[in-house]
Amino acid sequence: MTLLCRGEVQVRDVAEALLLHDDAWGVRALDDGPMMQVCRDATHPVITVLGVRRVDELDEVTRLLPDAPVLSVPLWWVDTVTPFDADGERGVTAALEASLDLDAVCIVHGD
Repeated sequence: MTLLCRGEVQVRDVAEALLLHDDAWGVRALDDGPMMQVCRDATHPVITVLGVRRVDELDEVTRLLPDAPVLSVPLWWVDTVTPFDADGERGVTAALEASLDLDAVCIVHGD
């Protein structure tokens, strides 16, 4: 999934918004912090936030995500991945809900 945030966000901001979906979930840093994984327990991730990049040119969004709505720039591009199972479905739901808190558009790839 890709989140296109209208305001500046960091990986931690996105992880915290995802945690609002279920107060029993936790978060852990991967690779000493540049990526964060939201998990339902110690061994079951529901979504991994891979990183955040600032985008200053709308052409780049249009090129990579031709079906994305037109948004003003700058915006913050957030890449995430979920497992292909029920935990991943929970991750997708959490991302859709988090997009409201983050003032973002959530694009689910392959949906």
